[in-house]
Amino acid sequence: MKPKISVIIPAYNEEKYLRGALYSVKNQSYDHNLLEMIVVNNASSDRTAEVFYDFLAHNEIRFKALLAEEKTLGVSRAKNKGALLATGDVLIFLDADSEMSTNLAKVVAYYYLRGFRMGIIRLEPTSQGWLPRHFFRLIEFGKRTFRIAAQMGYCERQLFLSEGGFNPLLYLSEDLDLFTRIKKRLWRENQDFIYIREAFIRTSTRRMEHFPFKIGYFLIFFQWFLSFIGLGRGKYRPYR
Repeated sequence: MKPKISVIIPAYNEEKYLRGALYSVKNQSYDHNLLEMIVVNNASSDRTAEVFYDFLAHNEIRFKALLAEEKTLGVSRAKNKGALLATGDVLIFLDADSEMSTNLAKVVAYYYLRGFRMGIIRLEPTSQGWLPRHFFRLIEFGKRTFRIAAQMGYCERQLFLSEGGFNPLLYLSEDLDLFTRIKKRLWRENQDFIYIREAFIRTSTRRMEHFPFKIGYFLIFFQWFLSFIGLGRGKYRPYR
């Protein structure tokens, strides 16, 4: 029996990007009767909520679409709120400045039915310049080679809840923390997770390109490296 899939989208002041994420869910090739989308408006001060309702007003969709509110700033809190409201068997976590490939939900369902209760999804940059393309290829190569469970992925909802969800005290790499905990649990139970390559999430490079001379790519890489070895994640702060 095919699983129901819930797409969780945390959004803080994402009026410029959210529409693309919403359309990427609408364009999924998976059965829309087995799909739902939950956007969590995390104390936005812009038109994030209006973008969501405008999308619903101008698009005919066959799946449940919900806008939830999380008044306390924090991406972990927003994701957790969405997961608690979800009714799907499987959760896909999608950043509001990112877009799913049209086959992603279908591929996730395929692997879930074959016993993979968690999976990490390949990322591609929206920018097609030389540096972002090779930067993301390097990151993805490292994740596959060293079996790093981080960034956007999917998870069985019951498994997510039993692990306590994302840690709201972390302000960076909350995904690395959660997926690593789940990975270790699966390994203890003689199970494994999957790295999805035949579908992807295309994500914004705005954080990397915020700095002059492209140094943002190197700063982000260094930040990720520190997070991987357990440094710099620290106590909770509002959105990064």
